[in-house]
Amino acid sequence: MTSSDSDTGQKADKDRLNTGDKALLEAAKTGRGAVALTPELVKEIAAKVQGRLEDIERRFPVLVAECPYETRLAVTAWVFAHICAHAREGGTYRYLIYDRLGFGSDAYVPLYDAGGMEISNEFDLTEPPDAA
Repeated sequence: MTSSDSDTGQKADKDRLNTGDKALLEAAKTGRGAVALTPELVKEIAAKVQGRLEDIERRFPVLVAECPYETRLAVTAWVFAHICAHAREGGTYRYLIYDRLGFGSDAYVPLYDAGGMEISNEFDLTEPPDAA
């Protein structure tokens, strides 16, 4: 397999995970553009998100199982360090996944579904815990 084949395969995976709501995400992220949010569009996006979540549930455990132990350990340690920095320094969920962890908009749904929003909103190390 060539690098080009690998890049093509990664693009196909990313396209398959895309929910088709990029225009909506771009408008929300940048404040530019307009999206007519009709009931039909909401249903279409919801169906695509549901399909994406089902695909993630099938594929991600396989991808993780294929990673060598050392890789999983290194990635998990790196993620923990970035999550703790986020808890100390603060920031939004989008800041956590895009800026701290370096993902693109395709990561929003799987990381949200995995609890990323809860981690971002609830994990706060800026103040000492109350003394019991």
